[in-house]
Amino acid sequence: MSLPFVSVVVPCWNEATFIEAFLESALGQTYPADRLELLLVDGMSTDGTRDVVSSFGDRHPRLRMLDNPGHSKPVALNRGIRASVGDVIVRLDVHASYPPDYIERCVAGLRAHPDADNVGGVRRSVPRDDRLLSRAIALSTTDTFGAGNSRYRTGSRTPQWVDTVFGGCYRRRVFDDIGLFDEHLTRAQDREFNNRLREAGGKILLLPDIVCVYYPRSDFPEFCSWMFEAGYWPFAASRSVGRWIGSWRNVVPLAFVLAVAGGAVLAPFSRRARRVTGGVLGAYGTLALLSSARLARRHRDARLMAALPLVFVTTHVVYGAGSVWGIVDRAP
Repeated sequence: MSLPFVSVVVPCWNEATFIEAFLESALGQTYPADRLELLLVDGMSTDGTRDVVSSFGDRHPRLRMLDNPGHSKPVALNRGIRASVGDVIVRLDVHASYPPDYIERCVAGLRAHPDADNVGGVRRSVPRDDRLLSRAIALSTTDTFGAGNSRYRTGSRTPQWVDTVFGGCYRRRVFDDIGLFDEHLTRAQDREFNNRLREAGGKILLLPDIVCVYYPRSDFPEFCSWMFEAGYWPFAASRSVGRWIGSWRNVVPLAFVLAVAGGAVLAPFSRRARRVTGGVLGAYGTLALLSSARLARRHRDARLMAALPLVFVTTHVVYGAGSVWGIVDRAP
């Protein structure tokens, strides 16, 4: 049986820092070149990204650049899918690099598991620079205390049926059956789509032997903004589409922030409130320190004991605050 034709769809906007390394990894795949196309949908970048893509396109005819004037990510994905001809659609992110056999393994996963509609792997986070804070942020996004049960972040020893994966390798018929990405959602469009897929009876499979490298935000203000939006969108998007698309891991930071805030309000008037709030904060602090110590020991860097607690607290408090705003904000 011949290999399926694969269309790789990549949304992009002002990615001059990452685009060259990304294209080298995406175009250096072991999957047969005559069975592969790369559609990079650019939001009219102004930082030189388009020049780099054009230069690569001159040397790689299977690379095409499509225009996306509004630089909306779901619009970019849908434009790429509509323009594609593949039997398999692979969604890649510019902020990541991929081993040469990444697409080959994704397609093999689909072929080996006929009941899977979308397969993906583990996203290994690597800091963008050598600063202590950058390392702590990258580690926090792959630890259970920071990422919950998100298997594509924390990893898995065996294949698992999951609620979502990073990127994803889809059978084309999935888009024919349930439609495209929701263009009203600035973020969380992958989560919403995978939720819709599962509600329609589809299955999503995480295969631990598929691994890519991701470069998370390392600047602290940018990290805070990233966490706030990550907390905001599961709730805002759920309201927008009229159904819950999140997981219990999205609710935990919200519950933590509400419990502490409520306790702080009641503490001046209630001894019980002070005790409960103190207990919550004490338990949280213990877990944060234990998780930090475990990671510091694993990576043999005692300095992480200073940075990781700050990153964990920022993650949960800012994420929880974003969730509160996602509930009360009427904008989406």
